[in-house]
Amino acid sequence: MNTIKAVGFSLSPLALVISAHLAHAAPSAANTETIIVTGSKIQTTIADSASTNWVITNEELTREIQGGESLKGALGKLIPSFDFGSTNARTNASQNLRGRSAQIMIDGVALNAARTISRQLDSIDPFNVARVEVLSGATSIYGAGATGGIINIITKRGEAGDAQLEVQTGVTTGFNNSDDLTKQAAVAVSGGSDSLQGRLSVAYEGKGAAYDGNGDPILPDVTQTDTQFNDSIDVMGSLDYRPDDEQHLSLTAQYYDSQQDTDYGIDYGPKTSIPVGAIYPKYAGFGNVELYSGLLDSSYLKRSNGLSLDEQPFTERLMLNTQYSHANVAGHSLLAQVYYREETFGNFPFPMISESFKQKVDYALSGDISAPTLAFGASEQSNDVLGGKLLLQKDFTQATLNYGVDYSHETFSAFQRIYDPSVSAASQGLNFKHKANIDRYPDFTTQNVGVFSQIDWEITDKTNLFAGIRYQNTEYDGDSFVSAYKQLATLLDGKPQAEAIPGGKADKDIWLFNAGIKYDLTDKQQVWANFSQGFNMPDPSKFYGYGSYSGSALDDYVSVSNVGLDGQKTDSYELGWRLSNASFNTQLSAYYSLSDKTYKYSNTQLELDNNEQRIYGLEGQVNYYISDNWYSRLQGHLVESEEKDKGTWKDLSIYTASPSTAMAAIGYDNFDWGTELNLQHVGDLSDKEGDRLEGYELVGLNGYYTLPVGQINFGIQNLLDKDYLTIWSQKAQKVYSPSIPADLVTYQGVGRTFSLSYSATF
Repeated sequence: MNTIKAVGFSLSPLALVISAHLAHAAPSAANTETIIVTGSKIQTTIADSASTNWVITNEELTREIQGGESLKGALGKLIPSFDFGSTNARTNASQNLRGRSAQIMIDGVALNAARTISRQLDSIDPFNVARVEVLSGATSIYGAGATGGIINIITKRGEAGDAQLEVQTGVTTGFNNSDDLTKQAAVAVSGGSDSLQGRLSVAYEGKGAAYDGNGDPILPDVTQTDTQFNDSIDVMGSLDYRPDDEQHLSLTAQYYDSQQDTDYGIDYGPKTSIPVGAIYPKYAGFGNVELYSGLLDSSYLKRSNGLSLDEQPFTERLMLNTQYSHANVAGHSLLAQVYYREETFGNFPFPMISESFKQKVDYALSGDISAPTLAFGASEQSNDVLGGKLLLQKDFTQATLNYGVDYSHETFSAFQRIYDPSVSAASQGLNFKHKANIDRYPDFTTQNVGVFSQIDWEITDKTNLFAGIRYQNTEYDGDSFVSAYKQLATLLDGKPQAEAIPGGKADKDIWLFNAGIKYDLTDKQQVWANFSQGFNMPDPSKFYGYGSYSGSALDDYVSVSNVGLDGQKTDSYELGWRLSNASFNTQLSAYYSLSDKTYKYSNTQLELDNNEQRIYGLEGQVNYYISDNWYSRLQGHLVESEEKDKGTWKDLSIYTASPSTAMAAIGYDNFDWGTELNLQHVGDLSDKEGDRLEGYELVGLNGYYTLPVGQINFGIQNLLDKDYLTIWSQKAQKVYSPSIPADLVTYQGVGRTFSLSYSATF
């Protein structure tokens, strides 16, 4: 069943290419003839690559999405080494690729930024996705944030010919009550001549409440927010102009808006005044602190109707992308790209004490034992990114040389809305009246300049060598900043204005190398080995702008002026094998990655120590076509994450590490109708501190039926209605529960849901 179904045009981060892929419902990621554009050359096939590549086709993605999955959930099921995502969460903070951070792109425009806000997958409606290309493992080709690999989302584009109308509509529900309903609708028009093609689309999704396997409502996420009672709209337009066979100009514009509008919040219970010593005995005698009862006794916490909040959580993004390619410029192929991205993120109000307990003791020692005020704050953060890339490719008799330069300029700002404490207290945390804004993090500007070169040398008809180098300079320019808790003390407690932590500039030069070899055992079978370096830079908003105070005087601090800019460098090694034929295809790889430093969070502050970190494992997928209509799939990721502590390797924190995962599926497809039953497994995970992530198994069923016009799609997620905690919830308890009850971040997985949709192209 290796029938080629369609040939479509799409832009990569490197060029316009023709992408031919299999139409069969089983994955085609290991098909060696699949053309990919995410890598070291303008275009290549999987068979020509000395690395692990996966291609998620539109058919595969549509099957999962129309079956009721979110984009992050679908990619977790379809990419073997990408952690499973929570359908209900707005954040993808818990999703690693090969146990490390992934650089997520749309048409080659990176969605990662210096400030690592984890909403890269709250960025596009799946209706506008043509396919997804994945490069597993650290890569020297791209910049920071790609130590786990690259996930490049390729968008749909217009094709030459008569105008086409694409429509899609659907619903998802768990039949719990009238609030338990998700509605989807999308429309796109496309077409054009041989030289000019275009596409314009609008996609909408309106989500209701979410319920767990017991039929109970899932608690609202007050940390990273969720998508309950959320409306999103994705407007995307593209133009492709080809004046001749050698030139191509592409324009893409996208506006994405995801807004929550809910009447439900958290009832924290009444406020109570208790001695500081009741929480920290060694601070006995240092006065009282006022807290909501629910922050001391989780039995007070509950989901309640009656929320009054004007500015609810949201994600808003504008992206513009222009690419120009020419097949012959002074004997080279050329690609030039310029892009702009601006985005703003809003969060839910979170309980804040205007002074930490340590600072409370400092005041007590100086004779000031007045109780600090408890207030709620909701942050809003913005990024503006302007960037570009210039790439030249030169073909020789037995080699291809790529070289170029890339640049990005990012500005970041953030503030926190502070709400009137008396109004919030009277409603037990449900009524929020805006009082004032304070700075949330230091504002900063980040500039990256990179120069890179890559060569592919065909030594023999069966052997290729690859090697490359990248130099990058990263510069931070940060503003001075007063601790957010000190600003609260001034605003709410009448404390003197505190001394600002100085801003300043810092920069870092980074050199990265890669090398690999690929050998063709047969036309359909290859083995390879590679070495590649990647790096991550610290999030300046979490790393800089922290200090300790005596009253309002600054004692010690971390800023760009006194701590040099440094990052985490990772060496990654890989051995792999792949095979593709008429009835069987597979791709298997073993990897080992070693980092020179480890990032840790202490009370939300980012710390960087010199403990080495290693992550190693096995990644693979096997597809077997049982007959012309029956197929099966088995994929898995076995991973181990450790850090060296005092000379001994110990398990990495569950907040950072990834659990091992597996997927199995069997399906039937005769191109008139098809269905698939799948099982996903998450393994248990523990760390050196005794914290544990409990794994789970979920069963899903999806399928389609072809009508004379269009197609009916159906799906059942969590078929057995299992009650379980999401990966994000268990990780959030690790990082947030020292300061708030674990029950406040206990988010159950969504129970059994049923989806039905209709799609057609006219």
